[in-house]
Amino acid sequence: METWANVPLIINNGADWFRSLGTEGSKGTKIFSLVGKVNNTGLVEVPMGITLRDIIYKIGGGIREGKKFKAVQTGGPSGGVIPEQFLDTPVDFDELSKLGSMTGSGGMIVMDEDTCMVDTARYFLNFLTEESCGKCVPCREGIYQMLKVLDRIRRGEGKEEDIGLLEEIAEVLTDASLCALGTTAANPVLTSIKYFRDEYEAHIREKYCPAGVCKGLIAYYIEPSQCQACLICFRDCPVEAINGGKSLVHIIDQNKCTNCGTCLEVCPPRFGAVVKLPSTKIPEPVPLGTQVIRKRG
Repeated sequence: METWANVPLIINNGADWFRSLGTEGSKGTKIFSLVGKVNNTGLVEVPMGITLRDIIYKIGGGIREGKKFKAVQTGGPSGGVIPEQFLDTPVDFDELSKLGSMTGSGGMIVMDEDTCMVDTARYFLNFLTEESCGKCVPCREGIYQMLKVLDRIRRGEGKEEDIGLLEEIAEVLTDASLCALGTTAANPVLTSIKYFRDEYEAHIREKYCPAGVCKGLIAYYIEPSQCQACLICFRDCPVEAINGGKSLVHIIDQNKCTNCGTCLEVCPPRFGAVVKLPSTKIPEPVPLGTQVIRKRG
């Protein structure tokens, strides 16, 4: 459809006009769906050769809430993730391919510092398992097996050899699949490993999700010195995992907690009592019945 839309413009304005837009190898314009953690989202038509930085910051208005840019995923579910160091890369077919991504269907998902790259890779693979027709074994089984490994890593059950296993399956998937869905499906995983390998290693070795996203690797904790016994989290917890009462420090029962995050969402910002911590670094809870130290003002 995008190609057909260019035809009448070329007829009316001439081939030279069209060739004046874009780069040497990628002529014309491209429409991207700019979404994610960016201030201005929507469909944008840009000349080929514009930089990622210009799209995200000049057109997109930068990252929401002033947070730090982390990566952008281009090309749809089979595209790769591109880190900050390549923000000045011109957007065309060849340059994005060199980074392990593509222009593809024109998706452009912006991610900020709160994005977990392991979780992101898992998200795209989960979508691709549904899209695979299942005709060829490399695609059907390769994507599924990679998804199982990523799920294991996110639960805190990752093994040292899992990163190498993902890369090995990805190679078979890329070389042996029958269609483009299979041959490109590993891009999100391979680029996230290439540019954010330290996050995979943190998940596996330290049982820690740097972005605080993976439920199997985080826990919620109420800072005793900050708790004002307002009872809001106590009442709103859907699984009744919070102990406490009037004038008593609230305590989360980690055995009951499902990591839904409700307590963090409802805790008044002026208190900031609920925090998200690595599950391996939760302090010992204060004794039940501990009195609250009231804040003044």
